[in-house]
Amino acid sequence: MSQKERHLFGWNIKSWLASASFDPSETDTQIIYCGQQSDPVAVLQTLNDQLLPWQSKLVNFEETDLFSLAGKTGPLVILRPRSITEGQKRDGGLLAPSAYGLARDLMGRAFVELKKYRSARVKVKFVNATNEEIRGALVGLEMAAYAYRPLVQNQPLNLPQLVLDVDKKIWLEAQNLGIGVNIARHLVNTPPNILFPLSFALEASKLFDGNDIVSVSIWDEERLKRERMGLHLAVGSASQHRPCLLHVRYRPTGVKDQPIALVGKGVTFDSGGLDIKDPASMRLMKKDMGGAAAILGTLYWLVESKIQRNVDVYIPLAENAISGHSFRPSDILKARNGMTVEIHNTDAEGRLVLADAMAVAGEQKGADKPCAIIVAATLTGAIKIGLGADVAGFFTNDEELTTVITRQSQAHGDLMWHMPLFEGYRSRLETTVADINHCAVGSYGGAVTAALFLAEFAKGYPFAHLDIYAWADAERGALREAGGSGQAVQCLSGVLQQYHLS
Repeated sequence: MSQKERHLFGWNIKSWLASASFDPSETDTQIIYCGQQSDPVAVLQTLNDQLLPWQSKLVNFEETDLFSLAGKTGPLVILRPRSITEGQKRDGGLLAPSAYGLARDLMGRAFVELKKYRSARVKVKFVNATNEEIRGALVGLEMAAYAYRPLVQNQPLNLPQLVLDVDKKIWLEAQNLGIGVNIARHLVNTPPNILFPLSFALEASKLFDGNDIVSVSIWDEERLKRERMGLHLAVGSASQHRPCLLHVRYRPTGVKDQPIALVGKGVTFDSGGLDIKDPASMRLMKKDMGGAAAILGTLYWLVESKIQRNVDVYIPLAENAISGHSFRPSDILKARNGMTVEIHNTDAEGRLVLADAMAVAGEQKGADKPCAIIVAATLTGAIKIGLGADVAGFFTNDEELTTVITRQSQAHGDLMWHMPLFEGYRSRLETTVADINHCAVGSYGGAVTAALFLAEFAKGYPFAHLDIYAWADAERGALREAGGSGQAVQCLSGVLQQYHLS
């Protein structure tokens, strides 16, 4: 991984894994990760010289998956994931925990034990673990090391020295993916008085300074007007922070395939506009750029990992504020693609900025014409009502995209469930005064009708829309604090490596 110093909204981005030692000299603590295929009896036999007899009797992998023991020569944290239950195998196992995901989250929990022991030098040992388990475990350590307030207040994290004995290719892969997830988390955690449209675009562009295969352009408000971005401009019309669009072009040397277009919703704060949110709903609306954060975190992983695939990133940025310049319910706006759009509810602003950005992606020609358009957005509360906070919903018009997103979300423990892009609800977007109403009347099926609206701007392309939450309400697994979760980054990393190149 490049050692060039990078900063992002007060965080000097450094990987904990990158500072790991491969020198097997003395350590004060050990983490022993036993793979799913390891024999518990055999594992304990190998630890006979490190555990007292009564401690060995405490280790029962049928009861739990983490044991924290004093040991003869220092603390030991012993991990072994539990077997998949019959309940977890339901729905074809599409939401079952993966070997990667189990290892990631177990290592996140082990991190808590290291903090208790105030360990200075920790050896991480893997016993009969697959490469995916090792990769997941290392990503889990990187994610667990992230903490927002100490990073931006320049407080020491007091992280122990890691001592590893793993394949360095996996070690590098885990660094890049773990930091990519943490970048998405950090962006979501950053408050809206600091992160607003232009500051997001400028900070994002600095991440790729000096990289010859990455080009960045920022469309300011005047450019948006020239480019006929009527929907995007309307959403950002009331704020002192003017809207802009960030376009990042990634072209590895020698790669000739058509690019994938990634579009991320970048509403840096959402008041709801004139259809103002209630206080409880508005409190977390700094996270309404969670889709943009996920796309940028994915892009960082892509660039640092030198993935051989062409990608275009489009992030429409705006703040949905309230003033005399606010757009209104019943306004008719013209999109970049020429469609007229009646506004039903100003709190359904995300689909508007996305629609114009998708139109830009879809208009590219020749070698820049996308092979698919993938959208990530904190778009609807309806999806959370249906699937909860831990499972995102996704919509597609393409069988291959459906398959690859389903498989990669499960494999990476970044769970997503395929939702119907049900054409029967399309009539709910009809209006007598414009080409389309941007928000269906009524409260049912809101996630579906939002996806149908977006699909209008992806006609002619394989299309997927990931409707994410982007937030952890409490610490869990490798997420050791509430806040931005980095949802969709790990899934997208798999999708970009697996989706058909054509």
